[in-house]
Formats: sequence, C-alpha cells, structure tokens
Amino acid sequence: MTRHRKRITLAVILSISFSANAQQTKPDSLKNLSLDEISIFSKYFKRYKSSQLSEMLRLPTPLLKLPQNIQILSAEILRDQGVYNLNESVTRNVSGTLREELHNGISPDIYSRGGYISPQRNGVDLRPLGKGPLADDVSIIESVEFLKGPSNFMHAMSDPSGSYNIVTKKPTGQTKKTADLLFGSFNMLRAAIDLDGQLDKGNKLQYRLNVMGMGANGFLKHDKSSKFLFAPALKYKFNDNTSLTGEYIFQHLNYKMLSEAQVSPYGYGTLPGDFTLTDPATRPFIGKDHNAFLTFQHKFKKDWQVTAKVSYVNSAYDGTLFWVNGVNPTDKDILDRNLVYDSNKYTVFSTQAYLNGAFKTGNIGHHFIAGIDVNRKSSRSWDTWGTASTIYPLSISNPIYSEVILNNGIGGSFESENNAFTSANKIHRTLNYTSLYAMDEVSLLDEKLRVSMGLRLTASDGLTNDYGQESQSKDWALTPRLGINYSLNNNSSLYFLYDQTFLPQAGTSVEGKTLKPLKGTSYEVGMKKDWANGGWNTTLSLYNIYRNRLITPDPTSNLLYQTGESQSRGIEFDLKGRIAKGTNVIFNYAFTDSKIIKDDLYPANIGMATPNRVKHIQNTWINYLLPIEKVEGFTVSLGYQLLMGRTERIPTTTPDKLDDIFRLDAGLGWSNAKYNINFLVNNVLNSKIYSTAWRNKTGDMYYWVQQAPINARLSFRVNL
Repeated sequence: MTRHRKRITLAVILSISFSANAQQTKPDSLKNLSLDEISIFSKYFKRYKSSQLSEMLRLPTPLLKLPQNIQILSAEILRDQGVYNLNESVTRNVSGTLREELHNGISPDIYSRGGYISPQRNGVDLRPLGKGPLADDVSIIESVEFLKGPSNFMHAMSDPSGSYNIVTKKPTGQTKKTADLLFGSFNMLRAAIDLDGQLDKGNKLQYRLNVMGMGANGFLKHDKSSKFLFAPALKYKFNDNTSLTGEYIFQHLNYKMLSEAQVSPYGYGTLPGDFTLTDPATRPFIGKDHNAFLTFQHKFKKDWQVTAKVSYVNSAYDGTLFWVNGVNPTDKDILDRNLVYDSNKYTVFSTQAYLNGAFKTGNIGHHFIAGIDVNRKSSRSWDTWGTASTIYPLSISNPIYSEVILNNGIGGSFESENNAFTSANKIHRTLNYTSLYAMDEVSLLDEKLRVSMGLRLTASDGLTNDYGQESQSKDWALTPRLGINYSLNNNSSLYFLYDQTFLPQAGTSVEGKTLKPLKGTSYEVGMKKDWANGGWNTTLSLYNIYRNRLITPDPTSNLLYQTGESQSRGIEFDLKGRIAKGTNVIFNYAFTDSKIIKDDLYPANIGMATPNRVKHIQNTWINYLLPIEKVEGFTVSLGYQLLMGRTERIPTTTPDKLDDIFRLDAGLGWSNAKYNINFLVNNVLNSKIYSTAWRNKTGDMYYWVQQAPINARLSFRVNL
C-alpha cells in the first residue's frame, strides 16, 4: 500500500508542478475574437476545453451551469494523441473511466463509477443486448461527450454510472478539405479525407463526406486487420430557422482476432508478449456497420425549437476463434483449443421528438424540455461456445501453428461443428421501450441559482430465446431528477444532483432466469471553475450510487450473471484546457470504491469489488508549443496512464491480485496553417502490460488481454 501511495503522490506532484510552472509564463497577448459562435484564435490555441453540449443532448445550458460532471473530448485531442478509434486509450482523458479490453473492434465496453456505461451515437441509445456496436472511427468523430450519472434527460437511456455520446461530423456550411495519412508500427497504413462545403450558391444545400481506409498487422503473431469507412451527409436549410440533415455511415472491418486475449494455467501475464492462440488459416472476423440518421429542426418564436429524429443502426459480425475452456488433465503445457464460431446481428430503430425553449414567469426564468423516445432493439446471435468439441492442441513452450486448420492430426469438420445450427446454438433477444419525459430548469436570484426538476415515464417489453429457452418481460418505471447549481461568480459554481435510472434488460441468466431491469439512484455534489478567462477549467465531484443488480457476462458464453446489489462511491477531479501560452493539459484523478453489498444467490461475494473496478486512476497529457521564434510550430507531448488497485472481470471470493499499469507516451509535432505532422511513441518504457483479466469457473485457467509493446505512429495532415 505504501508503494501505491508513493506512485500516486509522485504522479500528482509531477503534473501539478508542471502546471504551476507553466502558469507563471507571461499570458498570451493575442486576443480571442468571437462572432456567431465561430471563434478565431492565435496559433497557441488548441480546442482542449469545451463549454457547451452538442445539440444531440438537448440542453443549451453551458457546462459550468449544469448540475453534473460532464467531460467533452474534441477531435483535436484524439488527433494529438494519435488514436484512430474509440477502442484505443480515449478513456485516459476522463476521470475514472477505463475500457474492458476484450472485444477487438466490436465493442468499446467502457466502465466508469463501478458500472458499464451506455454507448450513444448522436444521442441514440446503442447499449447492446450482447456485443456491439462497432467502435466509432476517429475519422467521423467531431467530439465525445462523457456524462457521469444517469443523464436520462439528455438522451434516451443510460446506466446509473453514466454514458458517452459520439457526435459525428456534419455539414458546417464552411468550405474545408483535409487529408490525413498515418504510418505506424506493425505495418499500419491509414488514409482519410474529410470534405466539407456547399452544393449551391445560396449555401442552402450543404454536404460533408468522410472516407477512410486502413490496414495493419497486430503485435500478436498471425494478427491482421483492415477497415474501410464511407460517411456522406447532407443538410438542407429551408431558411435560417428550419433544416433537415441526413447522415449515412458505413464501416467494414476485417480482422483476424476477436480479442488479443491470452490463456495460461500458470498465472496472469506469464506468456510471451506476442503469444497467440490463433492459427494463420482461421476464418477472419468480418464486421459491417450501417448507420442512418435523419434530423429535422425548426426554431420558432425567439427561444423555442422542436427537433425530430429517426435513426437506424444495423451492425453485424461473424468469424471464428480458438478458445481454451480448461486445463489439459495430463499436461499443463498443452492448451486444449476449441475452434468456436461467433456471430451477431444487432439492429436499433429509434425515433425521438422533443421541444425545448425558454420563458419567464415574473422574475423567474424557465428552460423547459419535453419529449418522447421510442427505441426498438433486436440481437440475433449464432455461436458454438458450448458445442464446439474438437480439440486442436497447442504447446505453450513450443507452439507449432498449422497453415491449414484441419491438418493438426486431430481431425474434425468445421462445417459439422459450426454450421449445423440448432436452437442450442442461437440467441434472439428483442427489447422495446417508450419513454415520455419533461424537465424544467428554473433560474432564481438573478440567474445565480438554477433548480432543475424532471420526471420520466418508461415502459418496456422484452422477448428472449436464449439457446432454446424462451422468456418475456414487461416493466415500467417513473424516475425523477433534481439538480441544483449555484454560481459563486461568473467563473465558478457549486452543484448537487439526485437522479434515478431505469434500464430494461432482455436475456436469460446463467441460472435460466429472465433478466430483470437494472435500477439505480445517484447522488452527486461538486464544484466547477473556469480559469484564465475560460482557457481551462476544473471539475471536482463526489458521488454515491446504489445499483439494485449487477449484470456480468459469462466469459465462455453469451449468457449473463445477474445478481446482487452494489454501491459505488468515489471522488473525481478533471482539469482540461490551455493553462498558459502554448501549454495544453489534461489531468485527471479518480478514487473509486465499488463493491457488492447484497447477493442472495452468491452471499460469499458480499464485500467483493464489482467487475473491472480500479481503485485509483490517474492520467496526464501535456502538449507544449516550443518557444522557438526562428522555427515556429514545434510541439512536444508527454502523457502517462496509471491504474492501481485493479480487480478481475468476474467477482470471486478468492480474488487474484492484478499488476498495476503504468504506460508512458511521448511525441513531437510541427504544424502551420496548412500542414500538421505528429510523431508519437506509445509505451516508451516498453512495459509488458495486460489489462482485462479473469479466471474460469474452476479457477485453474487464467485469461487476460495483452497490450502492445513499444510502438510508434507518424501522421500527416494537409488542409487542402
């Protein structure tokens, strides 16, 4: 414990010391000009700090005045950090968040505040009924909004711990053209183009087109992947108050491995860093993701707007992978691999309509929002997790891979094992819900005090056929929200939030029972402050969340554990923005205490940590513009991730200790008005790192997801 405290203290001191020194620099004398929400900044400015939610999240109130911890990541942050999709280390920029590094390319699977937070895309609920959706590519991301807590008045549905919303690129009415090229370790090559402009002289018909293609080998043996993205969008402005926007996003992903998971009976992290279960001739996974969004907006009177949205998402994948379920009874060195087929087709049809506006009753101001959400989800899975029986042995100490799977000398037929599907191989889940809501934000005391009161009514029904076992559920709930925000001055505020959530489920538990809805109650208090004329901001929050049930996937099937109640308590601190001329910083720390407090099915689990809990997470990222007058535009970047007090993916009464994670990254860049070059080295110390980890039911086989060794990326951007 002493060693842990020293590492946290050192990391915090280094970051705060750097920030304090940077703040002593003479302030930038160049001013920021703003006109009609279009800002022009000096060359020292990077958009690390955001002050406003996107229109998809319905509330026009500035972040400083909202009673909730909300963190927004701009596309510029992701570009500086050299990431290319949401499955990479995007969570380093938000306090207390981490990714379950399990499904390569399919599911972002992000955790925060002791729970699995819900994915949203343009405000549409995409929380999966199994796996999914495909990870959003950075080429279509305008920003990522992380909302701590239920947030059910800003989008359709979420976990008590929170959600994140991907805001995709849309037409802006400005003429902009950029091209990106990226080279990286493991034969990575990636190219993207972003075209933004108008199709008529009156700027009524606007367009946006993003196209991306990439290919790479993985750091594990025999890994290989490729991806293609095509995303056109059109916006027609009938007039200054009325518009119709249509978007289509298509992603095609071909990848060799469902996961970079490693398996061994000898303990976590005991295999070589590039060890793989995969043979070069296995059938690759192929994923396809179709998205369509149609949004109508109309402003009427002065402060009122109505928005209607229809969305459809169709995401599917299928492929094969080798998996090991237990220890070889005669020789622990031999991994008894089964060739498993896994596929899923996931669809979401969503309609949303909401009205928001402002009015006054005497000296009291109101901001009112009301609407309806209708969501229809369907998930169809075919797999052989429980039926694939042929063994393909692989030695740990002397692995010999086959160019043709069936030449292992064991025999067996892929077609007979993986294509003759019966009800024992299929899962079909549907979940429908309709939700009505209304909220009023009341402004008092010359708008220093804002009180928001809301109510949501949700009715849901689910139908499930899991491996031949049918079940049906119907539920409804009324969930309130109360938020208070008080402005100490123009730059700081205190807030309190009480919020409830209702999250319907569809599926069957491993015990054969119908899944019940997840309900939660969240209490949060905090303080927000803008510094240096809004150049950077800080958020400090304390929260307490009660969750009536835990839902944990079984690592060797698509079934779920649903049991117990949990409590999550913690402290979070976020700092983001330009703290001095040319110095942009992201610094965050979170302490998370999340544990099981009640469990009738597994009473021995009471007091155990919830899945994937990490007690201490501290991240720092610094981008500094070198003060070289003769050669302007050079920047250096330095960042690290520190995770301590990690727990396993599946709660057990005999938890195994997981290694701490410390990853150091560094970079060098140069840019001017036309060109941008960025060179980044990840895992500079070449640390052998594993993330998500768990054991099988008998506890004698260890599973973990290996992380990449030292690697580099070189990116070029041209403003055409």
